Amino acid sequence: MTHSITELAATRETVAKLLDELQLEAYLFEIKPQEGQWQLTVECAIDEGWETVKLKANKDYFQHGADDALFHQLLIDEWREALSACKVKKS
Repeated sequence: MTHSITELAATRETVAKLLDELQLEAYLFEIKPQEGQWQLTVECAIDEGWETVKLKANKDYFQHGADDALFHQLLIDEWREALSACKVKKS
């Protein structure tokens, strides 16, 4: 399945907003389309250096659910748990 540049860019922008919402201190990420979902690889700062975490997100979220509060919160909660070792910004 091919993805348009526009779809990839929009998905990347949404992922960046979600990761910013998690207030990670430092991170890099890459997204790859897979069947019905996106695979997200996040490298984030931890106390000992850097950690790589692989996450998945349903394509429907990025196409239809990004504005749905329930879908949004479920995804944020799932990613927050998966990225719990990552350093977060101090307020």
